[in-house]
Amino acid sequence: MARSRSYAERVNVLKKVLVGGNWKFVPVLEKSGKIVRDHVVIAGHDEHHPEGSYYIEWYEGAKSRRKESVGTFENVLEAARRKSIELHARKAGVLTMEPANEGQGGNGNGRVAKDAAIQEYLQYVQAHRSERTYKSYRYTLGILLRTCYAKPYVDAVTREDILKFTSFCYDRGLQARTVYDKLVVVLQFFKRNGKSHLIESSDWPKYVETIRPIYEPEEVEGMFREATARESIFLKFLLSSGFRDREARHVLWLDMDFRNGVVRVTAKPRWKFRPKNYEERAVPLPTKLVEQLQELKKERNALGSELVFGNSKGNPNSRQIDIVKRVAQRAKLNCGQCETEHGNKCSEGPFCMRFFLHKFRHTFATEHLRHGVDIRTLQTWLGHRDIQSTMVYLKGVQSKDALAKVNGGSLAAYLA
Repeated sequence: MARSRSYAERVNVLKKVLVGGNWKFVPVLEKSGKIVRDHVVIAGHDEHHPEGSYYIEWYEGAKSRRKESVGTFENVLEAARRKSIELHARKAGVLTMEPANEGQGGNGNGRVAKDAAIQEYLQYVQAHRSERTYKSYRYTLGILLRTCYAKPYVDAVTREDILKFTSFCYDRGLQARTVYDKLVVVLQFFKRNGKSHLIESSDWPKYVETIRPIYEPEEVEGMFREATARESIFLKFLLSSGFRDREARHVLWLDMDFRNGVVRVTAKPRWKFRPKNYEERAVPLPTKLVEQLQELKKERNALGSELVFGNSKGNPNSRQIDIVKRVAQRAKLNCGQCETEHGNKCSEGPFCMRFFLHKFRHTFATEHLRHGVDIRTLQTWLGHRDIQSTMVYLKGVQSKDALAKVNGGSLAAYLA
């Protein structure tokens, strides 16, 4: 029968795992006298939980229960052994208990170590967010915060530590908007560990909220002229759906509702794809594009479970950006001035930084607002949780009759 591992009946090994959407401490599973990696006991049943971190638990005195994070499975046995020896030494009078030093973390009774907390949070992000998000969080917490925040325990953090982190990011050459995003991640991390309201409103990095760049009509027309049939329908889909890169990458024919002229964003467990904000949605498409997609499905004799824009092996195409850049170069739309961080010049190849996938999404949003789509509807189509994310597109919107009003006004008369 499964039971929690105990050392000299004084030190127990637990694991903090997700149970019903909440993090809980549960005993680990022991078989034949050994702890089973990533297996815990919940309601008397053996369950596999690779997420979370390991903890040891013991009592100080008769009633004071303590826990300490030990991070990974590899650390468990040694940590429990050392704690057991320590407790026996205290009981024998060989060692006395020292009070914890709040500034330095003392012996960490009941406190969460920085490294263990970072590891646990990154495991959670890896299990529940996209690979791209995980890599971003890993750099922010595993590199930037781990380097900058020298205190051993998360509960020792202060406002000064956060301000120091902000300065550290600036010193590494990060721009204000990037520092803002990094700060959001760091504050989420500390809030998860019980430390909130760490900074004041004036502490947030200030940055200019730019007008989102869009493709001009001549650029769109130029790309469509030079694109092959396969490239053309992909570019038309991006322009007409407003899908993000990964959303377009994972569209199945099953997601196409030809009867109602809509395409859906749905989860794809096979490729570990989840819609952003965990919300599936439907976006209407122009009738002409729906008809072209329907013809393409017939031409391919495609199954509903196949990807619409998959690669040659039928898997999600991670190089869709290359399609946009190659078509832009063939259409002679490259600016001829920019150079990538790898030294590639757009005057010499398909490397122009003015052409990228997300710009189709910007164009989709701006043009729909220009033509009278209300912002709440657009918010739903874009899959934004926060209306503020949609409202940024209002800056680039000019109503259809705005130019006529400008030309017909008294100011324009002075220029005649």
